[in-house]
Amino acid sequence: MTIRGDLLIRGGTIVDSARNLFGKTDILIRGNKIVDISASENIEVENVIEADNHLVLPGLIDYHTHLFYNGTQIGIHPDSALLPQGVTTAVDQGSAGVNNFDSFFETVVNSSQTRIFSYLHASPAGLSTLTRCLEAVDPNLFDVECARSLFEKYDKQLLGLKIRQSKEIVGDWGLVPLKATIKMADELGCRVVVHTTNPPGELDELVALLRSGDVFTHVYQGKGSNIINEGGKVRHAIREAKNRGVLFDTADGRGHYAFSVAKSAIVDGFEPDILSTDVVRSSLFERSVFGLPLIMSKYLNLGISLQNVVKACTSTPARLIGMEGKIGTLTPGAYADIAVFKLKEMPMQLQDVFGEKLICSKVFIPQMTVLNGRIVYRSLEF
Repeated sequence: MTIRGDLLIRGGTIVDSARNLFGKTDILIRGNKIVDISASENIEVENVIEADNHLVLPGLIDYHTHLFYNGTQIGIHPDSALLPQGVTTAVDQGSAGVNNFDSFFETVVNSSQTRIFSYLHASPAGLSTLTRCLEAVDPNLFDVECARSLFEKYDKQLLGLKIRQSKEIVGDWGLVPLKATIKMADELGCRVVVHTTNPPGELDELVALLRSGDVFTHVYQGKGSNIINEGGKVRHAIREAKNRGVLFDTADGRGHYAFSVAKSAIVDGFEPDILSTDVVRSSLFERSVFGLPLIMSKYLNLGISLQNVVKACTSTPARLIGMEGKIGTLTPGAYADIAVFKLKEMPMQLQDVFGEKLICSKVFIPQMTVLNGRIVYRSLEF
């Protein structure tokens, strides 16, 4: 039997957590889909990529980004920033609100090769005022009917609502903005992502508000109340939340993680559901964040297995986006979104904002990115 294709990636080590697949397997692409070649005797293909001694992963999914590059001061350009990092799908976390989401969609989502999904900020202007001033979180300004119209108009892109719950943002409002956001989400039938650094009060009260499917982001942050109790263990309320279906995202950012918190949690068996960057213009290609491959490297060196690292930025976010089996996997019939890496022995020192250091001995180095069947990035060395 002869099967034809456009691109063959041969000899690489596949890590596909959606199928619990880890081992050498060839990947054939025809058009924009991955083709089943398990029973094929002969392959006719236009282009062959030799991937011996490389990892072949599904295209990465960065679940926490800020992409409104022409509408906020913090936004990055999706294609130039993400595709060379092996990221083929990204989720913008509340850069826009009801006042400016149409503009974000038209100027960024529609003009990008990268697959983009979004959360709508509960604050009407989103993060358009950063970095000069913080967003308005007065719940009296939240507009559920405008939000409903946007969710109906952009039902393929909008995933839920975003709110930030830090003392410096909410002030005397405390947890009221989060409660109002969850009430809106109940009316709209969507999930909520909550920013949790330096929370107003104890974390137990905040996490108790979250529902199954909601996302607690910046899980390993170290400012104010965090997920580790005085005994050095993960708080009971955090474990309870995970058991009832709350998801936990790293969203490391430049200062939204503490190695002490991450180490204690991982030793205690509490790993994140999602690995993401919270990358913004000032942290892109900067050592504390750089991009998703460096975040993956950090957690691999903190003791999370290769398979779980890959799962947390492929199949798990694909399921949350609602594209399970279509992205975040190398299964035949899925979109041909593929990232090739060299896992390089390369000592690298990382430091958090509290001064604690981590030496990474293995680092993911991007070699090639395929999006929708097309090579959109390739290293000169590969």
